[in-house]
Amino acid sequence: MASILPTNNQRFRLFSDQQNGQFLFVSNDQDADHDRFVEAHPFRDEERNFFRAIRDDDGFFRLFHPATGTFLFVSNDILNGDRVVQAHTSANEQRNKFEPQLAENGTFKLRNVSTDTFIFLSNDKKGNDFVIEAHLNRTEIRNNFRIVF
Repeated sequence: MASILPTNNQRFRLFSDQQNGQFLFVSNDQDADHDRFVEAHPFRDEERNFFRAIRDDDGFFRLFHPATGTFLFVSNDILNGDRVVQAHTSANEQRNKFEPQLAENGTFKLRNVSTDTFIFLSNDKKGNDFVIEAHLNRTEIRNNFRIVF
Protein backbone atom coordinates (compact mmCIF):
# COMPACT_ATOMS: atom_id res chain seq x y z
CA MET A 1 0.00 0.00 0.00
CA ALA A 2 1.31 3.43 -0.93
CA SER A 3 2.16 5.83 1.86
CA ILE A 4 0.07 8.96 2.39
CA LEU A 5 3.23 10.89 3.22
CA PRO A 6 6.16 11.13 0.78
CA THR A 7 8.98 8.95 2.07
CA ASN A 8 11.65 9.56 -0.58
CA ASN A 9 13.28 12.35 1.44
CA GLN A 10 11.11 14.81 -0.48
CA ARG A 11 10.25 18.07 1.23
CA PHE A 12 6.58 18.95 1.54
CA ARG A 13 4.26 21.39 3.27
CA LEU A 14 1.28 20.50 5.47
CA PHE A 15 -1.72 22.59 4.47
CA SER A 16 -5.08 23.05 6.18
CA ASP A 17 -8.11 24.45 4.37
CA GLN A 18 -9.33 25.93 7.68
CA GLN A 19 -9.06 29.64 8.53
CA ASN A 20 -8.83 30.57 4.81
CA GLY A 21 -5.90 28.21 4.26
CA GLN A 22 -2.91 27.81 6.55
CA PHE A 23 0.54 26.19 6.28
CA LEU A 24 2.10 24.51 9.31
CA PHE A 25 5.55 25.63 10.40
CA VAL A 26 7.90 25.32 13.35
CA SER A 27 8.12 28.73 14.96
CA ASN A 28 10.84 30.49 16.92
CA ASP A 29 8.44 30.64 19.90
CA GLN A 30 9.75 28.37 22.67
CA ASP A 31 8.62 27.13 26.05
CA ALA A 32 10.78 26.91 29.20
CA ASP A 33 12.26 23.58 28.00
CA HIS A 34 13.31 25.20 24.68
CA ASP A 35 10.77 23.15 22.71
CA ARG A 36 9.44 25.10 19.74
CA PHE A 37 5.74 25.65 19.11
CA VAL A 38 4.20 24.41 15.88
CA GLU A 39 1.96 27.05 14.36
CA ALA A 40 0.22 27.87 11.08
CA HIS A 41 0.10 30.92 8.83
CA PRO A 42 -1.12 31.72 5.30
CA PHE A 43 2.34 32.31 3.81
CA ARG A 44 3.12 29.53 1.33
CA ASP A 45 6.76 30.02 0.42
CA GLU A 46 8.67 30.28 3.69
CA GLU A 47 11.49 27.81 4.26
CA ARG A 48 10.16 26.99 7.72
CA ASN A 49 6.98 25.52 6.16
CA PHE A 50 8.80 22.43 4.86
CA PHE A 51 8.88 19.00 6.47
CA ARG A 52 10.21 15.52 5.67
CA ALA A 53 8.54 12.26 6.68
CA ILE A 54 10.69 9.46 8.10
CA ARG A 55 9.04 6.05 8.13
CA ASP A 56 10.18 3.87 11.01
CA ASP A 57 10.45 0.08 11.02
CA ASP A 58 7.16 -0.11 12.96
CA GLY A 59 5.33 1.62 10.08
CA PHE A 60 4.77 4.91 11.90
CA PHE A 61 6.21 8.27 10.84
CA ARG A 62 8.27 11.00 12.40
CA LEU A 63 7.93 14.49 10.92
CA PHE A 64 11.31 16.16 10.60
CA HIS A 65 11.66 19.92 10.18
CA PRO A 66 14.91 20.54 8.24
CA ALA A 67 15.08 24.30 8.88
CA THR A 68 15.38 23.76 12.66
CA GLY A 69 16.62 20.15 12.86
CA THR A 70 13.64 19.25 15.03
CA PHE A 71 10.89 16.60 15.16
CA LEU A 72 7.19 17.26 15.78
CA PHE A 73 5.66 15.75 18.91
CA VAL A 74 2.51 16.04 21.00
CA SER A 75 3.46 17.51 24.36
CA ASN A 76 1.88 17.17 27.78
CA ASP A 77 1.33 20.95 27.84
CA ILE A 78 -2.35 21.87 27.75
CA LEU A 79 -3.88 24.97 26.14
CA ASN A 80 -7.64 25.44 26.55
CA GLY A 81 -8.13 21.72 27.15
CA ASP A 82 -6.02 20.45 24.22
CA ARG A 83 -2.42 19.25 23.99
CA VAL A 84 0.10 21.56 22.35
CA VAL A 85 2.09 20.30 19.34
CA GLN A 86 5.75 21.24 19.54
CA ALA A 87 9.10 20.34 18.00
CA HIS A 88 12.34 19.25 19.66
CA THR A 89 15.72 17.80 18.68
CA SER A 90 15.10 14.40 20.34
CA ALA A 91 14.80 12.06 17.38
CA ASN A 92 13.62 8.79 18.87
CA GLU A 93 10.84 9.46 21.35
CA GLN A 94 7.57 7.55 21.11
CA ARG A 95 5.65 10.83 21.23
CA ASN A 96 7.29 11.82 17.90
CA LYS A 97 5.44 9.05 16.06
CA PHE A 98 2.39 9.64 13.90
CA GLU A 99 0.03 7.47 11.92
CA PRO A 100 -1.43 9.17 8.84
CA GLN A 101 -5.05 8.18 8.18
CA LEU A 102 -7.00 8.90 5.00
CA ALA A 103 -9.86 11.34 5.42
CA GLU A 104 -12.32 12.83 2.94
CA ASN A 105 -11.66 14.74 -0.29
CA GLY A 106 -7.99 13.81 -0.61
CA THR A 107 -7.08 14.91 2.91
CA PHE A 108 -5.55 12.95 5.77
CA LYS A 109 -5.33 13.10 9.56
CA LEU A 110 -2.26 12.62 11.74
CA ARG A 111 -2.83 10.47 14.83
CA ASN A 112 -0.14 10.68 17.49
CA VAL A 113 0.73 7.12 18.51
CA SER A 114 1.77 7.98 22.07
CA THR A 115 -1.29 10.02 23.09
CA ASP A 116 -3.88 8.62 20.63
CA THR A 117 -4.76 12.21 19.73
CA PHE A 118 -5.12 13.96 16.37
CA ILE A 119 -3.29 17.15 15.50
CA PHE A 120 -5.48 20.02 14.34
CA LEU A 121 -5.46 23.69 13.43
CA SER A 122 -6.84 25.31 16.58
CA ASN A 123 -8.48 28.69 16.99
CA ASP A 124 -5.86 29.62 19.61
CA LYS A 125 -3.23 32.10 18.46
CA LYS A 126 0.32 33.21 19.24
CA GLY A 127 0.49 36.68 17.79
CA ASN A 128 -1.02 36.41 14.30
CA ASP A 129 -0.36 32.67 13.92
CA PHE A 130 -2.63 29.76 14.79
CA VAL A 131 -1.36 27.21 17.33
CA ILE A 132 -1.33 23.55 16.31
CA GLU A 133 -2.81 21.34 19.00
CA ALA A 134 -3.94 17.74 19.46
CA HIS A 135 -7.23 16.36 20.76
CA LEU A 136 -9.18 13.12 21.04
CA ASN A 137 -11.85 14.15 18.53
CA ARG A 138 -11.37 11.78 15.57
CA THR A 139 -13.86 13.33 13.15
CA GLU A 140 -13.40 17.09 13.32
CA ILE A 141 -12.66 18.77 9.99
CA ARG A 142 -9.84 20.80 11.58
CA ASN A 143 -7.87 17.50 11.77
CA ASN A 144 -7.61 17.29 7.97
CA PHE A 145 -4.48 18.26 6.07
CA ARG A 146 -3.14 18.12 2.53
CA ILE A 147 0.35 17.68 1.16
CA VAL A 148 1.65 20.61 -0.92
CA PHE A 149 5.00 20.30 -2.67
